[in-house]
Order: sequence, then structure tokens, then C-alpha cells
Amino acid sequence: MTALSLRANAARRIASHCAAALLLAAAGCKGENGAGLFAGTARTAGGAVEPEAAGPVIIAVPTARYVAGAVASAAVVSGIVTTKSALAAAEPTAVGRDSALCGRVLPDSSVQQRGAGLGNVIVWIDGVRRGKALPVEKRLELESDHCILTPRVQGAVVGSAVNVLGHDDFRQHLRFIAAGDSAARAAILLGRDEQVIPTDLLARAPGLVIVRDTDHPWPRAYLAVFDHPYFAVTKPDGSFTIDGVPPGTYTLVTWHERTGRMEQPLAVAGSAVKVSVVVEGK
Repeated sequence: MTALSLRANAARRIASHCAAALLLAAAGCKGENGAGLFAGTARTAGGAVEPEAAGPVIIAVPTARYVAGAVASAAVVSGIVTTKSALAAAEPTAVGRDSALCGRVLPDSSVQQRGAGLGNVIVWIDGVRRGKALPVEKRLELESDHCILTPRVQGAVVGSAVNVLGHDDFRQHLRFIAAGDSAARAAILLGRDEQVIPTDLLARAPGLVIVRDTDHPWPRAYLAVFDHPYFAVTKPDGSFTIDGVPPGTYTLVTWHERTGRMEQPLAVAGSAVKVSVVVEGK
């Protein structure tokens, strides 16, 4: 589904999705008894720290503030992320009690690969603390449709608002967790034909936000949040482009849920820089 169709669908549903909006406005984002958004701890019901919160920090909060301004001699950094060998799909996930809606099993959707190229890889340039302005458009959408969260991987800048929409005919308890945070950034109760007021809680600080459902094992999505605009998500063929990069020496970082975090040096000089990234999956 294209971004345009996502926005069109959201616009058509606004009138019928007021319940979540009213809950948020009336309850101050505290209610758990209906569709809506509320704060969450980063611990399970048994008191253990949730694995996502205890995991390695993939995108750290920079020590120096990013400053936007004019960029002289800006370059375009582009390339392709490939794998040493093709990534095999993981075993399908058994659906269980919701199989009448989702089917008996759901196929693995972690791998998006065309040839050797790997899609849904987050690519960013680390070390740029002065550069082009942040994008004006700061609205994203995350949908639960046909029992899958889409898009699976997105990039965003700090302060972006995320609109969460549900199409599936069962209740979901979505949690948004980033390693290194003391608590979940948000938790959302979502049902069929419901949407939650766009919230900037998910993108309040840099980090890799992992989205999961506490009641179902298969929904999974990732939101990479940065305080700068020098990032991209690879296309299915593994290609990416990052423009407006000031000259300098940086670190090119990539992350994919099946390959982990990888770094390589990046020297930016001239108007165009071509890079090649090879990752190894598991």
C-alpha cells in the first residue's frame, strides 16, 4: 500500500474513529479500558525487564546537539546493501486462537530480498552534527492489516508523530520499546477500525523503537528515530540514497533485524560518494 493510499484511508476513517481520540482527550492518555494510548513500564507482568529494553542500544542519543544550516559542497551518498549469502526465511509462526482471521500460520516477513540486495535495512551516517535542515513533513503511519504490522521498518526524525491504525478484527496490545529507555515509550490498545491520535511519544528521542504485541507473537515492526536527517531505509534491492551530506569523515552504520548493527568508515568528498555494504545474516 502506498503512502498516498495510507493517508487517503486514514482520512476516510477519521469520522468513525473518534472513540480513541475522545479517550485520549478525556483520560489524558491514561486509559487502558478501550482503544487508546497510555504510558507503560519496561517490565513484564512478572517484574522482569522486557528483552527489548534490556537489549543492546542500536541508536544512541548523541552527546552533541545537531545544528541545521547551509551545507557547502554537499554530497550524495548512495549504495547497495548486500548479503554474503541469501537469508533463509524463518519458520512460519503458528497463529493459534486467531487462525480463523489470520490463517493457521503466518510466514516470516523479516526478509525482503531481491537478488543479493537486502531491503528494510536502516542506513545512517554517524558523526554529522551540522548539516541540512530536518524534513518539514513529520507524520508517519503504522497499520495492523491482515495480521501484520506495516511498514515493518521506518525511519523518522525526533518530534515525528505516528498515527497507529487497526484493521484486524481482534484486540492488540502494542508496546513501543527502545533499549536504554527506563520505560516503554508508549502502549496502545488497538481494535478493528480504530486509530490512535498521532503521538510524538514514540519519536521523543533517538533510538531504535521495537513494536510488538503482548498478546500475539507475530506482530513486529521497527521505528528508527534520529536527531538528524542523514538516514535511509533500503529498498527491496538493497539500494539507498542519502543527500545533502557535508564533507567530512564519518561512520556509515547499518542495522537489520537479521544481521544486527554494522559499521564502516565513510569519507565524504566531492559531489557523489558510492559505497558498498556487505552484511552477514543469521
